[in-house]
Amino acid sequence: MRIEETEGRFGFHLTGGKGECPAACANVQIFVKSSALSRAADLAISPHLMTAGEIDRFVDEAIASLQVIRMDAKNALTLAAAR
Repeated sequence: MRIEETEGRFGFHLTGGKGECPAACANVQIFVKSSALSRAADLAISPHLMTAGEIDRFVDEAIASLQVIRMDAKNALTLAAAR
């Protein structure tokens, strides 16, 4: 089984599960588009996530990191405009 879903710049791939060998298990990997020209998210940014908790932790950490980048970028833009 393989399911790919893309929403905006982000997406996920669901792999494993029913129909595969017994050692396989379902997991999700989070992706982003590698360029503005990409039609689907194609650059993995997470490890294979196997539980809802792992997904929550990864996304929460990503949001926190993006918030820091947001503030730093705004500050840099403000400083550049002031020169």
